[in-house]
Amino acid sequence: MSIRNGGKEVVVFSSGASCARLAGRFMARLLASDETGRVHFTASESFRLVLEKEEHVGLEGFLKKLPNRSKLAVYGEKEMDAPVASGSYPIAGTVVIPASATTVGAMASGAGQKLGHRCAEVALKEGRPLLVAVRETPMSLVLLRNLVTLKEAGAIIIPFIPSYYHLPKTLGDAEDHFVMRLFDHLGLKSGIGRRWK
Repeated sequence: MSIRNGGKEVVVFSSGASCARLAGRFMARLLASDETGRVHFTASESFRLVLEKEEHVGLEGFLKKLPNRSKLAVYGEKEMDAPVASGSYPIAGTVVIPASATTVGAMASGAGQKLGHRCAEVALKEGRPLLVAVRETPMSLVLLRNLVTLKEAGAIIIPFIPSYYHLPKTLGDAEDHFVMRLFDHLGLKSGIGRRWK
């Protein structure tokens, strides 16, 4: 696992599924964590459209709200020469959040043409954690089969399904509990959320 700048490095790829705010919450927690070094971020053009529809903000405005931006590296979706496109660049894990059905299909087929797809492929081939926060309901048979393909290849399929045993009072509480689970799978301590007792 990559330990640079005093912490683990993580790739975050956001695609054009609903729930753009969840990506922001996760990235804010990552950047605020003492356990993370650099956070590498790439987004699809569709994610930009979802941001504008759901949050009424462009990508730059979205990024400006994040803490500790000195830890953030941002790449364009076609920037295939980014360091994280290579398996020789050590990364602690890659998180696709939110993951659209189209993105799941591209990752499952190995025929992706965006940097985020390549980062997912690198995670799988190098045996690193690949967390896929798929956002689609109901799920078609095509999507389910693509998710099985990714699971068989080593990915962790982790859709945003809120739990209620921790008695969330706000949507933010539910999001933080999910972020805690993402941190768990990356081997990071979050200090947020309430666990089952």
